[in-house]
Amino acid sequence: MSEIEGIIDKLLGEEQNIFGVAIIGKDGKLITQTENWDLTSDLSLINEMLNQKLELGEKGITSLTIQGIKYMIVENTEERKIGTNITGKGHLIICPIPIGGTGALVTYINPQVGPRDTLFNVQDYAKKLENMV
Repeated sequence: MSEIEGIIDKLLGEEQNIFGVAIIGKDGKLITQTENWDLTSDLSLINEMLNQKLELGEKGITSLTIQGIKYMIVENTEERKIGTNITGKGHLIICPIPIGGTGALVTYINPQVGPRDTLFNVQDYAKKLENMV
């Protein structure tokens, strides 16, 4: 098991409301993802969002569709991008690695909880990945 996979396992063990995880490298390529979640065909839009530098007041990308589920982007900062499916199919938290960078820890969050319930752990684990992606 690689060091990155070990970090994913720890995150999933610590945070039961994270149902899917993917890691994107600084080069925009998928490093790894959990077996239950496939970002391959949606990678270009996620990369576009990660590479977009927003000026004050700019919204940027307002929605993302991953595996056919549309998420409205409710927060888009250098530290995090949060998306919510308005029909109750879950949430996304995308934490750029490093903060404001082009790599990312991408997580799918349990529809039964709010994305903020897991935000601290996701951001914490994104920092742990900083020198690995």
